[in-house]
Amino acid sequence: MVRMTAERITFQHIRNREQASMSQSQLTPSFCGIVVIATLMLGCGAAFAEDTPSANFIVPGCRNIVAGHPTDPFKMGLCNGLISGLHYMSNDVCAPAGATEGQTVRVVVQYIDARPARMHEDFRKLAVEAMKAAWPCKR
Repeated sequence: MVRMTAERITFQHIRNREQASMSQSQLTPSFCGIVVIATLMLGCGAAFAEDTPSANFIVPGCRNIVAGHPTDPFKMGLCNGLISGLHYMSNDVCAPAGATEGQTVRVVVQYIDARPARMHEDFRKLAVEAMKAAWPCKR
């Protein structure tokens, strides 16, 4: 009878160790996921700190479009997308029928570059001003 109790204790002890081991192995991926997410959030702090709607942030991407240098595809796409959307939605801009997106980007870059003191302002506002100045609607 003593031997049976020892076997039960040994079997129970082994099962407890296996369960503890499983819990530990299940915890490890969860813990790793938490560490990865925390690292990404802390590492991206500088990117979140930038004034993303400002001309200071977006115009470098526009300049890359004009120069044909794909050094920052994100900002290039942001610039092109914003200008295309603003041009499409604006009722106060009457661009000629053959105006290309590239021409529109050049118009916006030239307008903003001529006003360096306003680079801190919202890029969208400056882009609409640029397109209105270049292609006003005659009413």
